[in-house]
Amino acid sequence: MKNPKLIGSGIRERAIRGDDAVNIALWVKGELGSEATFFAFVYCFYHGLGVPVHAIRHLEGWNGVGGNREVSDSDLRASLDPYIAPLRHQT
Repeated sequence: MKNPKLIGSGIRERAIRGDDAVNIALWVKGELGSEATFFAFVYCFYHGLGVPVHAIRHLEGWNGVGGNREVSDSDLRASLDPYIAPLRHQT
């Protein structure tokens, strides 16, 4: 597993570049590896974008992080876009 703080920096870079929230989340999961906990996933978003835990706690059910509840990609976007959108296309 890579350092979550470095992944957090990568999240910020991807948000600035205009990447979609789902693509960013999938990248994070890939960087963390299959053995990573959901806490590590959340920590990366906290460190990279300042996303509070309560804002994305429900995403544990998203299938992109191995969840088995019906949390859709659009639910993920709705939770992360308020933190990603303000950074899009900043230079």
